[in-house]
Amino acid sequence: MKGIDVSYYQGKIDWKAVRQSGVEFAILRAGFGSSAAQKDATFDANAKNATAAGVDVGAYWFSYAATPDEARLEARICRDVLAPYWGKFTYPIYYDYEYDTERYVKSKTGRDPTREERTAVIAAFLTELESFGWRGGVYTNRDYVQNRLNMAQLAGYELWIADYSNPTTDPRAGMQQTSSTGKVSGIAGNVDMNTGLRDYPALLRAAGKNGLSSAVDWVSDTTSTVEIARYAVYTVKITGRDIAVIPGTPGVVWPIRCRREGQSTFWHIAAVGEPGTETGLYPAGGGSKIFTTRVK
Repeated sequence: MKGIDVSYYQGKIDWKAVRQSGVEFAILRAGFGSSAAQKDATFDANAKNATAAGVDVGAYWFSYAATPDEARLEARICRDVLAPYWGKFTYPIYYDYEYDTERYVKSKTGRDPTREERTAVIAAFLTELESFGWRGGVYTNRDYVQNRLNMAQLAGYELWIADYSNPTTDPRAGMQQTSSTGKVSGIAGNVDMNTGLRDYPALLRAAGKNGLSSAVDWVSDTTSTVEIARYAVYTVKITGRDIAVIPGTPGVVWPIRCRREGQSTFWHIAAVGEPGTETGLYPAGGGSKIFTTRVK
């Protein structure tokens, strides 16, 4: 999936032209820091015009927090800025933490934050944000993922990774920023380009995040957690509408449509991930999680 991320630096955007160029999603800067006055000057126009043009939208908030309490305050300001778009944004809300964040923090505290302190700040923002019903994630670069954060403590959130060298092989990443010098119709100058690695509109609807929901007109014969031996196959029967099934986390299982019999569709769920990995299975068009699979 082709996407972009934008802020006031891109100026006025022709979102119809952007969508016609093949862009499917956009992550908009909502603002930065701990004041509502720091809302991005183009955020509202971009949010309204992008969604009207049929572009799926998420947002990011740039971190200037030195402590978890400051991060929680930033999350509350971000929530207030996002409020008019409850039920409209189909991508996560990301906390942007990078070198500029650290330079600002050092100017306040006189020292660089530790790995533990960086991680605690990000976790505080995302925990607070998710308490309001938004799906949260962290935006950062490969250096932070590998060396500067305790990613195990952030495993419950989405990861948007900036890596301009090669397609990411990090299974935690749901989105990759691939360039800062992209060219897109409808935008003057350079724009950040992104590749979507997960179907967030379907996943967020299924989880009921961001105020999203979808009607269910099917029933599964499996709703609880299923353990599948690696390279073995489990069969699930879904009766009603003929839906496609997708995993929430890539690389754990492969859903394979087997056959349609009357009002029921049979899917083979092949376990391909490492033992101990798990994922939810969701209807591709949105809706609640069908069941969870765990590789044993």
